[in-house]
Amino acid sequence: MVDLGGPNRANHAAVFPGPWVRALLPTAVLACVDAGPLHGYAIAQALGELGFGVPKGGSLYPALARLEEDGALEAAWVPGPSGPARREYTLTAQGYERLEGERALLAMFTARLDASVNRHDGVTQTAVVVTGSALRKGASDVR
Repeated sequence: MVDLGGPNRANHAAVFPGPWVRALLPTAVLACVDAGPLHGYAIAQALGELGFGVPKGGSLYPALARLEEDGALEAAWVPGPSGPARREYTLTAQGYERLEGERALLAMFTARLDASVNRHDGVTQTAVVVTGSALRKGASDVR
């Protein structure tokens, strides 16, 4: 397996749990390439900066191949600045639509989780008020 971390790997440890990283890797790759064409190593570094950790080649390159097969990315060999050619990935129109759709779904997911927290905060506060009232009433009955 190819390690794409290089000297900066330690600086880009994963912030998110492993299952999230695996599930959202394709979306994160599309988000990295949304800013412009990138080669595999640059995508790995960008993922690290997003908090996904710097993936090993055994996870990244199969994901890139699937995204290319799905029509979300186009790949082309471009001359390297000081060495061999590199495979550079570009977001296609289909890839952009997919990314926007997945961003919208993730935003909806986050909004629903936030609404759930707010709804439960109200329930907790109500329960405390009711319990507090009951305790005050019970205390007055003891006299």
